[in-house]
Amino acid sequence: MRPSRLLLISLVVLLSLASAPAAFAAWIWSPQTGWVGPTGAVKDTPEEQLAFATAFFDRQDFKRARTEFRKLLKAYKDSREAAEAQYYLGRCAEERGDYYKAFQEYRKTIQTYPSTQRFDEILEREYQVANYFLAGKKRKLLGGVAILPARDKAVEIFQAIVDDGPFSEQGQLAQYKLGLAHLALHDFEAAVGAFEQVISRYPESPLVDDARFQIAQASLKGTFKAGYDQSPTDLAVRELEHFLREYPESELSQEARTRLQDLKERRAQHEYEVGTFYERRRHPASALIYYESVVKRFPQSSWAPHAAARIQVLQVKSP
Repeated sequence: MRPSRLLLISLVVLLSLASAPAAFAAWIWSPQTGWVGPTGAVKDTPEEQLAFATAFFDRQDFKRARTEFRKLLKAYKDSREAAEAQYYLGRCAEERGDYYKAFQEYRKTIQTYPSTQRFDEILEREYQVANYFLAGKKRKLLGGVAILPARDKAVEIFQAIVDDGPFSEQGQLAQYKLGLAHLALHDFEAAVGAFEQVISRYPESPLVDDARFQIAQASLKGTFKAGYDQSPTDLAVRELEHFLREYPESELSQEARTRLQDLKERRAQHEYEVGTFYERRRHPASALIYYESVVKRFPQSSWAPHAAARIQVLQVKSP
């Protein structure tokens, strides 16, 4: 009886194996990963699942690694290993060249797990991604095709760094680069605001003198046509003059002097043209105000002699 019973048990086991060949065929062994189970399976502990997923990442199988990290997040979202899995999703995206997706995963790590030990590293990685986009890196679109430069993404990422780590090492750098990104997009008002934040938030930063100069640069754009509001131009003059007083030995000083001279020349032209406007409309008193402004405020400009000559003519004509 005993041999017959053993034979019966063996037959049952064999029939069981034969009835589910797909399930057993899904298990694969390798020295790097050990036994790899069915696609939907997850390891018994988050520690094991993290090690399992990381092994794929180390082998540069980023697609499979991403799948395994996501499985950890789904099965063990409250574990200590979850923050690491979320971080590695960013690494997978970055290694695959999808930099914007990498930023999204990195920021999700900070926002979901703010106590992560990789906080500073993540800010640094986000900062480098933002620099790629600021330099003209193209963003991947649907289908993985990179078409258009994504400097608007640089603005988004630099702003995120400033918001998440304002007083980190990357925070002040990101604040300054945020201004540069706005300049690249010709959003000059936003650029001025970003550079002003450098000065107010980080008064001891070596970036302050550069920020003041960039404020003047941004203020110069599109302000040279006579008849337009000249307050942005006046702001630029004040910032350049302040910059030269505070940082006379700066590497930017010579460029600042050149810009200031050009700006004052254009400002004097504006005042002179307003004077001629009033003179043509037979308002000599108003014209005199603007001509005298040119002579007093911009005596070194090429417009000062012309304004002085018009003053003499108008004074002779006046009773």
